[in-house]
Amino acid sequence: MAGVVSTLLELAEEPGLWLPPEPSRDVVFADGYCVVVYGRSVWVHRIRLDEPGVEPAVQEVRALLHARGLDEVSWWVGERSTPSDLGARLQALGLEDEPEQMTTLVIESEPAGTPAVEVRKVEHLDEYLTALEIDWEAFDLPADQRQERRAAARAAWPLIVADGRSSVYLAYLDGEPVGFGRAVFAPWAALLLGGATLPHARGRGVYTALVHARWRETVARGVPRVVVSAGPMSTPILERLGFERLGRVRLLRDRL
Repeated sequence: MAGVVSTLLELAEEPGLWLPPEPSRDVVFADGYCVVVYGRSVWVHRIRLDEPGVEPAVQEVRALLHARGLDEVSWWVGERSTPSDLGARLQALGLEDEPEQMTTLVIESEPAGTPAVEVRKVEHLDEYLTALEIDWEAFDLPADQRQERRAAARAAWPLIVADGRSSVYLAYLDGEPVGFGRAVFAPWAALLLGGATLPHARGRGVYTALVHARWRETVARGVPRVVVSAGPMSTPILERLGFERLGRVRLLRDRL
């Protein structure tokens, strides 16, 4: 069982490594860590450093950002990260805790609640773009980044379809698309990888319906288990649906 938990923690703590294929996505595998570049977002995942290796790793990541014209990166320090005092060492090097920290969770049985909102699996590019627009609107993504990501999404769509490891869902209220959810299907579990509900549609069961839709698909794929790294808004909802805590991820941001 310990081995299974370790595998699930690793999956939940490294969502950037499981993002669907996209031209703007790049993964740099270094000695003791990975850097994921997704547009202008950058994350450091799978951190397995020894104590003397922390400061050189930070300097290497900063050099990578400088070379690519990027100005900030988030280090994901989870239960599997090493050394054990990694967070404190990163703080000493000038990194700062992000306002929202993450909780890793898992569920291995049907979620609670009755889905009462229409949910459809995305099958076409226009639906995929609609789903992303909901995400960007919910999280107030700047207009210039939206333009960049629209172009990237158009280029990515054929790759995502061919890859076949992920699905995107749209939730509708009175015929209006108001929520989106994505999952990537790994051999060990489905990983919830992004979701959002427009402000005017919150509190009406959209989130619950999207979780149920992804649960049904992972069951159909023969892996009845879902993991996620959730922020403070989503964690209480997921726990009410029956998700159980695996651990925590401390996010530390390095601004150049």
